Order: sequence, then structure tokens, then C-alpha cells
Amino acid sequence: MNLKVPLISLLLSSLLLGCGGTPAEIKQVQDRPVEDLKAGADTKPIQLSKVVVKLKRGDYIGAWETGLLCVPHGNLTWKGGQLRIDSDEFTDAFKEELEKYSFKTVGDTNALFEDPSTWKAEILIGGLIKELKANICYPKGGFGDFGLSKGEAYIKVDWQIYSKLDRTVVHSVSTEGAARTDETVGGGDTLAVLNAFAQATHNLLADTKFREIVSRGGEAVKETYIKSGESIVISIGGSKPVGRTPEDWPNAVVTVFAGPGHGSGFVISDNLIMTNYHVVREAESVTIKFNNGLQLVGKVIASNSGRDVALVKVDATLPEHFRLNRIAPKIGDDVYAIGSPLSEKLDATMSRGIISGFREEQNGRIIQSDVNIQHGSSGGPLVDKTGSVVGIAVSGFFIHGAPMGINFFIPIDDALKSLGAI
Repeated sequence: MNLKVPLISLLLSSLLLGCGGTPAEIKQVQDRPVEDLKAGADTKPIQLSKVVVKLKRGDYIGAWETGLLCVPHGNLTWKGGQLRIDSDEFTDAFKEELEKYSFKTVGDTNALFEDPSTWKAEILIGGLIKELKANICYPKGGFGDFGLSKGEAYIKVDWQIYSKLDRTVVHSVSTEGAARTDETVGGGDTLAVLNAFAQATHNLLADTKFREIVSRGGEAVKETYIKSGESIVISIGGSKPVGRTPEDWPNAVVTVFAGPGHGSGFVISDNLIMTNYHVVREAESVTIKFNNGLQLVGKVIASNSGRDVALVKVDATLPEHFRLNRIAPKIGDDVYAIGSPLSEKLDATMSRGIISGFREEQNGRIIQSDVNIQHGSSGGPLVDKTGSVVGIAVSGFFIHGAPMGINFFIPIDDALKSLGAI
């Protein structure tokens, strides 16, 4: 919806030609105190998902007024019914308010196609507007000029806070906002509503539980980032290696949820899972799902954005793990790729191919193979015929969405060295 058009075109169901109308009582709303984030603090990346106005058709909103004295001329009523609002104006007002207080937001309103920054979002926020009051004055409305306006508005927003880690709504809260524009300008009606929405957003930031959900300590991800501060030791205790036949291997392959989509990963020790950096991004925690339906929460303990690898640690002893073959395979060797291509419902999908070659890139050596992988396979293992992992799926060539049989994998030895793992 384009909010730059006069608000009257959205709210009026009828215009009363004679004087009349009952102005709405615009509730005064105080700004709740919002503290800046403490020095060194960080927040989980936040994205405004959508704003929905849910009012019944014909609901009374307020009055529209004309003349220099803003004489009530008719009632404003809602004619939109349930209307989704995902306008850039709402998003910009939301982001501006959060960034005033150092909250981290993602989402580019100027992106014409897919916005890669949304991968970083860990918290999605939706707003449901159930109460909206407005009195809008068009000083030259009596002459048919509704381009210039001023007004006042009140909004009550029911917020829902959605955690991608938990894949559920983790908090709900209502806030209010009110605003008044005394200067007659183009879009003054819209400005009043947006300023009311901005105050409701401001008061969301004062909510204690909201701050607890989105705040965390930390620092920006470096190319190599060992979050535990210690050397990564791959230890084997209670876990046993997977069998040497392909039917056993899916037991140690997982689906990883961190961004709006998913990736793949595989178990390499009692409690460590390897995946791609671009699967976990800047998340501190991710959800790990096994092919038997078991789900665990894991902590990202190390990552290397340059080499595109990451390690996730779970608080459990996993029953099976992959052996790691740190010796590079030979061209022509048979290999298998396992992952969750396209959909989590296709978890533990296996495909077979050969080692096609080795290539040198800026960030290091990669393995080329014709084994089939798709979006969602990222982070999954490349397994040799003995059941040992030799590489990690990282990318492939596609033309018009069709795979070209040219796919790339990070050698497992390089991946471990880039993380300082021993």
C-alpha cells in the first residue's frame, strides 16, 4: 500500500456534503523511558515482518475537517476491512526508532529483488493495529483540494515477537502511540499516522521482556572467530562412528535452522556439528534437527566467514559421528553428498558422483564434483565410499534454477585448520 496518497482516500467510505461529523477523542500517550544499550552490548538482528490493520468495514475512525478553522465536515470510517500494510514508510519509521537506541535492524527497503541482509534476522516482529483514531484537516478541502493536510492520530499496536531459533512467537505486548501535525503540508495526514506508529514503536523498546529477548553481549564476527576463546578439540567418547554403508550415514546428518531458510550439517564428534558460515551467519544459537525428528538447540562456538565454515556445539552426547578423512581424495573417486535440499522435508537426501577436480580460489582450495546438490544442501558432508567425510558442500552452478553438475566443496582438512580445530 502506498501511504503517500492522502489518507482520506484510504479511510473515507462516504463524504458528507454538509457540515457535521464527530471528531474522535485522541488519547494522549506518554513516551516511556528507553535506555540506550549499554556500551559493548549487542542485539540480535531484528526485522519488521509486516504491519496489519484489522478494522471492520464501516468502523468509525474520526472526522475529516475543512477550512482554516478545521470545521468538522464528515465522519471518517474504515473501508479497508483487514488490510496488510508493509509499506516502506512503516518500515523506515520502525527502523529509525530502533536505531536511535542502537538496536540492530536488517532489511533494505530499497532492495528490488531478494534482500540478502534478511538472512541475518533472528527476530521477526509483526504489528497488528486494532485501534486507529484520526482527525484530518484539509484547509482547502472545500475547494476540492485535498493535497495539503494536517491532523492528529492515535494507534494501538499488538506486537508479536517471533524467534527464528524457536520458530515460534515468544512474546506478545501492546503499545500505544499518538501524534499531531500542526503544519499544513503535503501528506500531513500520513505523517500524523506514521508519527503515532513511531511512538508505539518507541514504547515497544521500553518493554522489559522485549529487551531481554533481543539483547545480547558480543562483538562483530571476524573472519576467524573462536567464540569460546579456547582451542577447538575434537574428542570422541560415548559417540561411535557411523557404519561404512550408505544406509547408515544419514544418522549423523542434520538440518540447521538459523535464517529464514535452512542448511545442512553433520556430526564430527560427541557434541560438535560442522556446517557453513553462511548457514549460521551471525547467529549465536541455532536449531539442529536430526532425520529421526529429534531437535536440539546448539551454540555456534567458532566460525570462519572467509572459508565459510562454522562449528556448532550441543549440550548432549550424540550417538553417532562421521570419521574425517583429512587426506584429499583423487580425481575420479566416487563420492556421496547428503543434505536437506530445497525443503527440510527432504532431509538426508543422498546423491552420488565423482571427484571432478580441484580449483584454487582466493580463500583456498576447493573440490569440484558432479554430485548433485541444491539450495539447502549447504553445509552437508561430501562422503567417500568408506563413509569418511572429505569435504563440505558450499556452492554450485545454476542456470535459470537448473543445476549444471558443477558443484564445490571445502576440503575437510582446510575447514578444520581454518577453525584452529585439532
